[in-house]
Amino acid sequence: MGYTLVSAKLFPPQERDSLTKQTVYWRLVIRHSEVRCIYTGERLSDARLSLDHFLPWSFVAHDQLWNLIPTLPGINSSKSDHLPAGYYFDQFVRLQHQGLVTSHRHAGERKWEDYVEPFITDLRFSDRNDLLDADKLKPLPELAKTLGFAAGWRYRLKTP
Repeated sequence: MGYTLVSAKLFPPQERDSLTKQTVYWRLVIRHSEVRCIYTGERLSDARLSLDHFLPWSFVAHDQLWNLIPTLPGINSSKSDHLPAGYYFDQFVRLQHQGLVTSHRHAGERKWEDYVEPFITDLRFSDRNDLLDADKLKPLPELAKTLGFAAGWRYRLKTP
């Protein structure tokens, strides 16, 4: 059995991991369904894809799939460490649900189980099939707001 040092849980990692696996997941979803950026409404493609931590990485200190959504390049840097405005949350849940359902249909059972393991472990789902029910996807934005992360971020198109 492996052990994790308590100090490793108290301080965030100094370096972020690669988002390759998560990018492969969202590219699969984009290839098999129409995916739109929750902040702009624009359609995403392989060529126009960046991953955003819905809850800031500085809060969660991980790159788990349940907190990552595809966006347009540039959105992530403008959002920074802010929590999105509440009206993005329903769109976030719908997009996560779309990703789970689409990947379930197209990734194969073994690969899908690898993708959903963080949902099961971190969000404490007892039944993998519950992930296919949009009403049961409930991430943690209220906790992040309570801990002092700025809430209410909205994407605003910059005009020259």
